[in-house]
Amino acid sequence: MRISIILLWFYCASVFGQSNIGDFQSLEPLSQSTNFLIPTTHQFQKLIEQGDPLTEGGTLQDLVDFTGYVPINGSSTNGYLSINSELSPGGLAILEINLNPITNIWEITSSQNVDFASVEGTARNCSGTVTPWNTVITSEEVISTTDNNIDGYYDLGWNVEIDPVTKSVIGKLWALGNFRHENVVVHTNERTVYQGADSNPGYLYKFVADNAQDLSSGLLYVYSGLKDGPGNWILLDNTTTNDRNTTLIQSANVGGTVFNGIEDVEIGPNGWVYFTVKGENQIYRFQDSDPITGTVVTLMETYVGNMSYQITHPNGVSTEAWGAGNDNLAFDGDGNLWVLQDGGKFYIWVVENGHTQLDPKVKIFGNTPTSAEPTGITFSPDYKYLFMSIQHPNPGNGYSSQMDVEGNPIGFEKDITLVISRVDINGPATSIEQIDKVTVVLYPNPFKNELNIHLGKYMDNVHIELRNTMGSIIVEQRYNQVKEFNLHIPEIPQGIYIVVVRSKDSVITTRKVFLKR
Repeated sequence: MRISIILLWFYCASVFGQSNIGDFQSLEPLSQSTNFLIPTTHQFQKLIEQGDPLTEGGTLQDLVDFTGYVPINGSSTNGYLSINSELSPGGLAILEINLNPITNIWEITSSQNVDFASVEGTARNCSGTVTPWNTVITSEEVISTTDNNIDGYYDLGWNVEIDPVTKSVIGKLWALGNFRHENVVVHTNERTVYQGADSNPGYLYKFVADNAQDLSSGLLYVYSGLKDGPGNWILLDNTTTNDRNTTLIQSANVGGTVFNGIEDVEIGPNGWVYFTVKGENQIYRFQDSDPITGTVVTLMETYVGNMSYQITHPNGVSTEAWGAGNDNLAFDGDGNLWVLQDGGKFYIWVVENGHTQLDPKVKIFGNTPTSAEPTGITFSPDYKYLFMSIQHPNPGNGYSSQMDVEGNPIGFEKDITLVISRVDINGPATSIEQIDKVTVVLYPNPFKNELNIHLGKYMDNVHIELRNTMGSIIVEQRYNQVKEFNLHIPEIPQGIYIVVVRSKDSVITTRKVFLKR
């Protein structure tokens, strides 16, 4: 008899199949602890940590922020990962990473810091974006009116474009204006840019490049209008060095609408443009009449925030305030909006596709360790992997019993960059055989004293093995006429183990499980 195996890491009584990264049950609202809390349906792997050596010299700097994944030839398992450092002077490291197809572990093949000497250095590299033409833009969240190289432009307060292949600076993007840049997003038309000033007063901007993939010249507009209704794009002077140095002054003079700290701007799959305002505890969205030629915003409205939401979690339903500090944004492949919170309880929120303030669909995906904030979220092109960093955790967190997918204890006392995925990512997507319609489920994962096994129907000649990573059998049991049972675990160390499922002595599948004491 051949068996169809779906190996899931949580129990679902009625629905089996491939799940997406945004499929999870919300965490219960809780205060921070020493651990990084995410749903048991998901796992994380440490990529690199503050102070880790880079292959080309130096180490990963402190205050890690934006992580930008640039695919190599469109790959979701082979690419460049840029990691900002929000120090002054600041920096950016680029890792060449790939997913090992045998171990399903991400590996770093090379890494180095970018040299910003050609542009008089950089500072407070906060967030940024990956352009449609696969360069990286890093944003300086600070202004300096010095001009050390006497080129007419202030030294700091710009977006900076990077070539991840050569790990070199293309240049500072003067035409995008001078202000405290927190983030930027580039439209798929390769000309339109939306961005905001992370200051109070702060302003919302639209830039339209003269030529595709060239952000060195173009028209710069500031938004003027209602926060709940229509508005207009007001053209700013943007030709001379003085024009570009005085973006904020011009914005005030023409009556730009004031926002209290714009942290991130993203374009949704529905064409709306979303931006988060940290000081106003909410996320707005708007419809641009035309990304290139339009000078009218047909509608601006609050999308989420500035209120409390009902959160359904494993222990019931709780009312939780959205809180302060909505920061980094990213959309997954299902149109869910992921929101990283710099303030309040430092949650990772997920606002599900179809959410409205009258019909809320809000969940909590993550809760960062004590004193830390989540930063720099980005996804692989297939949306199976989420890259992010954890910034300024409490140095006293220390090493704990929490492990990543490699079985390494992670302490969260240093800044760290992670990759997150569902634990069943290599199960249903690659190993389902719809023969005899038998479903095998293992849960929970991580597990403690016993592992529950559900076969879906009564079966004979079932052979289960629990092996360590060296291949030695720790537990071995055989069953006849069994549908579900518990595999009791002896007093063995926590770590990674392998479950082998056999039928009539033929190996059906092997999968990795995690024992947590």
